[in-house]
Amino acid sequence: MSKPEFTDYEKRLSADHERQCRALLTAQLIWRICRTRKCGRDRACTGPMLVSAHQGRKVRIQREIGLSGHACARLPACIANAQESGFQTFERIMDDFQKDQIAHPEYRLPKFDRCLKARQLRQDQSNP
Repeated sequence: MSKPEFTDYEKRLSADHERQCRALLTAQLIWRICRTRKCGRDRACTGPMLVSAHQGRKVRIQREIGLSGHACARLPACIANAQESGFQTFERIMDDFQKDQIAHPEYRLPKFDRCLKARQLRQDQSNP
């Protein structure tokens, strides 16, 4: 496998991981208790993604198969800073969410898609 394809693959993995995390937290209404003001205003998970120690096992697995591990190292701030019990709950719900995605691939969260696109557009624009 050539180097550019490897990088593109990891970028796609990272984007899918972020999208799944944000979609799950939006669907579970985590924004109601999240301390990030932006999430509360958007009524969706749109806050920063942070590197989390909770993801150490997944990073190690990715490195063992030859990837860099950066694709899954980051989580939304509320989960990245959560206690272990909160993260375990998140993982359990994420497993169920992924099973539902496989069973129903046509299901989408259009509100989440709009919030995330708006967040990305604002970051790309320069501040006058």
